[in-house]
Amino acid sequence: MDYEEKKKKQFIRALIAEAGMVLSVLVIVVVATLAAMGFFISSNGGIEQSGLMQIHSLPTGATVELDGGTLFSRTNLSKTMSAGEHTLKLSRENYDTWEKTVKMYPGVLVRLHYPRLFLQNRVAEAVMNLSDKTKDEKAGLEFYQPSQSRNYIIYAEKGAATWKLLEVKGDEVKTTLLDLSGILPGMVEEKTETKAKVGIDAQSTIPKYHFEGEIMSLTWSKDENRVLAKVSYGGKTEWVLVNLRDVANSLNLTKTFGMSFDRIEMIDNAANQLFALENHQLRRINVSEKTMSRVLLGNIQDFDSNGTNVIYSTTELAMQGGEEKYRAIGVYRNDEKDGTILAKVKPGEKTQIALARYFDEDYMCYVVGDKPTILYGDLPSYDEKGAVLAGLKTLAEDNVFSTIPESLEVSTGNEYLVARAGAKYMVIDLDMGDLYEYEAPTAGLNWLDGSMMYAVSNGEILVWDFDGTNRRNLSESVKAGSQASEDKLTPMARPVMIASNNKWMYYLSEDKTGIKLVREKI
Repeated sequence: MDYEEKKKKQFIRALIAEAGMVLSVLVIVVVATLAAMGFFISSNGGIEQSGLMQIHSLPTGATVELDGGTLFSRTNLSKTMSAGEHTLKLSRENYDTWEKTVKMYPGVLVRLHYPRLFLQNRVAEAVMNLSDKTKDEKAGLEFYQPSQSRNYIIYAEKGAATWKLLEVKGDEVKTTLLDLSGILPGMVEEKTETKAKVGIDAQSTIPKYHFEGEIMSLTWSKDENRVLAKVSYGGKTEWVLVNLRDVANSLNLTKTFGMSFDRIEMIDNAANQLFALENHQLRRINVSEKTMSRVLLGNIQDFDSNGTNVIYSTTELAMQGGEEKYRAIGVYRNDEKDGTILAKVKPGEKTQIALARYFDEDYMCYVVGDKPTILYGDLPSYDEKGAVLAGLKTLAEDNVFSTIPESLEVSTGNEYLVARAGAKYMVIDLDMGDLYEYEAPTAGLNWLDGSMMYAVSNGEILVWDFDGTNRRNLSESVKAGSQASEDKLTPMARPVMIASNNKWMYYLSEDKTGIKLVREKI
């Protein structure tokens, strides 16, 4: 072989080797990229894509069993899973277990952040008396309402002019007295008591009041500094925004603006701005300046708000240039000229509306009959030329409820849409769009935390996850022979609350001596 021929063959071999190396690098990069995206070769030789599940629990440190096998890591953790259904079980020593069949989607991050395990053999303890029947056999509570952030409880005894604010952030329950005698309608002056003026022999009288009205509803502001009270007295209804930090600066909205409001909702966390509905007209109230806006929307039958955004349904309207009637479902952005219509429905059709904001997107939810519609994206702006809805996406458009709901609302964390007809619950997960339907132990909707519901039935506290699974009777796990058994601290049908520190669960218990605030370390 001559030199030139040998040189040519060496060049070809080098070229092939170089190409092989480049190809190998490309294959490695592609395989690594596909693996990072969750693609893998299944047992039957096909290529499938896995998903990623984040598994958290309260408390953390729970053992995780996936499809019958125990994982090395404990919660909180992340785990890649093949698409499809998987059985998941969480357990921890001295706690109950949580288990569920979960669904994994290819290439999707599934957040499982809500599982809660409850301490076994809990001991119930009476913290304080809220009303004393030994002094007055008719003693009871006018209202009892925990705050949404689970740091406070506010309550008042029947007929009392003084409200009591309980701080339950830590292990010690702290009480603050709030004198509402000069604030609420329905406060009636009764017999007076005498008191000597300091340094003066003459006597002066101090008026004493009792409450003869009814607290129809009570709503906390998110910053927990105010409550909005709807008060009925003498056949009239008045709305009062009570300042819990400075009661004297509370505001009677009905008297201030001389209007009989049908409904009021807080706009911001501090309740400095409010939406108010009066005679089918929606306005905005500035609490600090004591001013009211122009009519933002007219012909409003119902509305729901999230911040400054609003979803609404109208009264019966007439088509332009025709006799045909319809009702509109629309949305409204802050201070715009008018609303944007999402849908038109027949006047006789039953509708429900709700508005949420979840992971920086607006969720516009409405139900016509048994058909839910969920649009998400940025709330559309008003356009005089007509509605522009092109940027909105539809979540789970094939969902249909098994019955027409009586109510529709969003969970406290804006994660779930809950429709209800009696004790029939129809829940849509706003993250994945899955629909869950089940019969609940109660017709009332109560949230124990952002994902767990509860009911107090026959003296027992029953809890379950938003989708109806993991139903547990918490009263069964109270330690036998404990104070709860000896003193019969049986839960009564009043709100149950887990404190924000996730350490204590509070509820009320009533016996012949009165009503007690009870707690269990969970």
